[in-house]
Amino acid sequence: MRTPSWEMSPGALAELMNTELELGCIDLYTFTLPGGLVLRWTSADQAITVNGTTWSLGPGLRRSRTRLSVGIEVDSVEVTVFELPANLDSEERAMQLNGTPLLAYIARGGFEHARLELQRAFLPAADMASLNPPIAGTLVWFTGRVATTQGDRTQQQLTVKSDTEQLDVMVPAEVYQPGCSNTLYDAACGVNRDAKTVNGVANTGSDATRTRFGHGLGQAAGYFDLGVVRFLTGLNAGQARTVKRHTSSGGSAGNEMTVLQPFPFPIAPGDTFAIYPGCDKTQATCKAKFNNVIRFRGKPYVPAAETVM
Repeated sequence: MRTPSWEMSPGALAELMNTELELGCIDLYTFTLPGGLVLRWTSADQAITVNGTTWSLGPGLRRSRTRLSVGIEVDSVEVTVFELPANLDSEERAMQLNGTPLLAYIARGGFEHARLELQRAFLPAADMASLNPPIAGTLVWFTGRVATTQGDRTQQQLTVKSDTEQLDVMVPAEVYQPGCSNTLYDAACGVNRDAKTVNGVANTGSDATRTRFGHGLGQAAGYFDLGVVRFLTGLNAGQARTVKRHTSSGGSAGNEMTVLQPFPFPIAPGDTFAIYPGCDKTQATCKAKFNNVIRFRGKPYVPAAETVM
C-alpha cells in the first residue's frame, strides 16, 4: 500500500482498510498554476478539510482511472472540468480567474504546465453524507503536469502526465557542435540588441527586385550580415527583413544592403531605417564583433568526422 500522506492517528488508515466496513473515497485535487496560484477542489458534495487544509466544492470534476506499474513509464490521467447544473447553489460554479470564466481561462492556456496533485481521502462509506465526514487518512494517488487541454464552452479536458515524463529528454542535453548553441541576444548570449542597433538612411532607391538599396553606414563590409533591418519611414515603415549581404567601400558611394526577401514597396532615397548585426555562430565572430567569447557555447575544436579506410 502507498504511504499515507496524512492519518487521523498513526495506523488509522491501515486499520480502516483491514476492516470489513465498506470504504468511501473522496478525490482531492490540488492544481498549482504556473503563476503560483493554488486551487484546491474536491469531488465531494461539500468542502473537505484535512489537517487544516480545505478543498472547496469548485467546478464539476471527473477523471479517468489511474494505474500502478513496475518500472519507469509515463502514466497519464484525464481530468474533465465542466460546468455544474444551474440549479446547484455553488459559489465556485461560475468562478473566474483573472477576470475570465474558468473554462475560457483553461481554453486560453491558463492551465498549461500546471501541476496536479491528486489525493484520495478514505472514510467509512456510511459516513460519506455526514457533515464534516470523519476522514481516516489520505493517500497521494497521482502527481504530474498538465500536458494538453481540449474542449468546448461546456467542458475542458486536461491531460495530465506523470512526473516520469520529465525523464524523457535528450541525452546529452548539450549538443557538441562547432557553432554556438545560444540564440543571439537571448539571456544565455547576453548581448544587448538595443546597444548594437544603429540608425541609417537609404541614399539610393531599391533595385527592381526591392531587395537591394544603398546606405551610408561606415561599418566594415559583412558587419550586418544575418542581422535585421527595419524601416522607420517611407512606404515600408514597420517592415523588417533579414540582411543577406552587407557591402561597404569605406565611403557612402558603393555601399549596399541586400536582404533575403523583397520589401513590399520600393525604397526611396531618404527613407530611414534601424539595423542591428547578426551572428554566424563562430568563435571568431563572437570575439571580434560582440566581444562576448566568455559566453560562447560552441565547441570549435571538436574533430571533424572522418572515415578510416
